[in-house]
Amino acid sequence: MPHSCHIPNLVGYSIDGGRLRFTGILGSGSNGVIFLAEDITTPAPHVEYAVKCVIRAEKGTRRYGLQKQEVVYHQRLSAHPSIVTLHNVIEEKHYTFLIMDYCRGGDFFSFLSRRSTYRGDDECVRYMFLQVLDALEACHQAGVYHRDIKPENFLLNEDCTRLYLADFGLATENLLSATYGAGSSLYMSPECIGSEFIRRAYNTRSNDIWALGVILTSMISGHNPWSNACASDACYRVYLRNNNFLREMLPISESANTLLQRIFRRESTRMITIAQIRTAVGNMDTFFMHPEEIARGNDYLRSAAKSYYCGSEHEAYFLGHSSVVHDGAGLGGEDEASEGTDEDTVESLSSTLSVGPVTPELCAQQVDISVADIELASYLSRPLYPPRAAISAPAPKKPRQLSGSAGFLRRFMGRFNAE
Repeated sequence: MPHSCHIPNLVGYSIDGGRLRFTGILGSGSNGVIFLAEDITTPAPHVEYAVKCVIRAEKGTRRYGLQKQEVVYHQRLSAHPSIVTLHNVIEEKHYTFLIMDYCRGGDFFSFLSRRSTYRGDDECVRYMFLQVLDALEACHQAGVYHRDIKPENFLLNEDCTRLYLADFGLATENLLSATYGAGSSLYMSPECIGSEFIRRAYNTRSNDIWALGVILTSMISGHNPWSNACASDACYRVYLRNNNFLREMLPISESANTLLQRIFRRESTRMITIAQIRTAVGNMDTFFMHPEEIARGNDYLRSAAKSYYCGSEHEAYFLGHSSVVHDGAGLGGEDEASEGTDEDTVESLSSTLSVGPVTPELCAQQVDISVADIELASYLSRPLYPPRAAISAPAPKKPRQLSGSAGFLRRFMGRFNAE
């Protein structure tokens, strides 16, 4: 049972001597609930913050170590312009509260799923993906490996021009890890999944870079490459036999496909660095397949192009030469598909290569910890405001379903069906 189910609705309650008042619920995950709070001491309209609330773990427990790690790593990176600012950490009663910037633009997953303005726009894709690289590079340079890189963990400012990385709950300082399945399955590398490998430590930096490839694929095609990077996944199984599979099924350019091939190599040969990815993205002529290539493509590819560009301002340009036989469903047809494509892949394409990035599971796999006994006191000793008497919040309740509106950390369940 996720720990967030034990956190009651704190809307209407206050913390930090009454200065921060909860006004709404932004979202929830496996470990906590994100509340919207306003600083009532500031002039109207009050300054707002996103406040992550977790049930305070007992000292010496595994959860206590994980909570310490999240705070330590986030504090280390908080000053970077591509990381969500962590202003303060407050402990009151049964809870620990992380006071962070409120990003009004929502999460990047929602942006990719609901907006079409970036689709077909090379400069927009380049600008936003370079910000993703900036954030992850800052982590790696600080010796922190995120392990849960995905669009849901990138937040946007109000006009959706700036991206910020959040959620360091699974981060580690260990370059090599034997904790398999840490993160969200759609974005895990094969060695992190671990189902087909001899149980040996995998490289967490390389695992983060793999996730970059999945994000880029969804940005430039509206689809994820596969559900799991293992041989039981039909799409990944075909990709192992034919590394041009993505370009034969998705409307991506030759140069974008070449970059993805370098990222999606096996760990032993995945030598590409963030700096090299940055150079390739900066020099990319286009991320998108030429309209005439789309028109000549098989039914799968043309259906993917239609679902991606439909409603975009570039729709007429990219689809003007194409007559899509299938309306995003069925994906059968008589056209020749990718070399090595089997019947299982047809079924998988209908779900895995679906409109919009597919949302991973809510409860990302937690990790084992081996951290020094770092006291949180150093992070709790500098309050955001002069201390006052705390206004008590209710104790944790029995598991219940929280109600809340969509917000910047809302996790979307289910998949987007093909149009």
